[in-house]
Amino acid sequence: MKLSRAEIAVLVITALLLALMGGYYLGAGRTEPLEELVSVQTSPPEEEPAASPEQKLVDINTAGLEELMTLPGIGEKRAQAILDYREEHGPFEYVEDLIQVPGIGEGILAGLMEYATAGGTEYAENSGS
Repeated sequence: MKLSRAEIAVLVITALLLALMGGYYLGAGRTEPLEELVSVQTSPPEEEPAASPEQKLVDINTAGLEELMTLPGIGEKRAQAILDYREEHGPFEYVEDLIQVPGIGEGILAGLMEYATAGGTEYAENSGS
């Protein structure tokens, strides 16, 4: 059985496409989800105050906007997001629960862990902030 040039060309193109798709599937095309890339690229950087070594612990359950903004990586928008989350869901049990707040990822959380506490849960409901 002899193949024509057109048939050979179709087979070669098909083989190339399969090889490209296989490479893509095996890892060449694996990247972060598009939503994460878009939010990172379109979000303007927030002003972040520098944390001093002698900074006192900030209770994330009782702190207001200004006090939350003293935490490393927390600007006005993220501080407001913490207040909004706290208002909707109640006090934080652990500082690590901040990961649930929109705009706070693992990097921000790691940077503020030594400066924050969730120790004032008994006062959070009455703080009104």
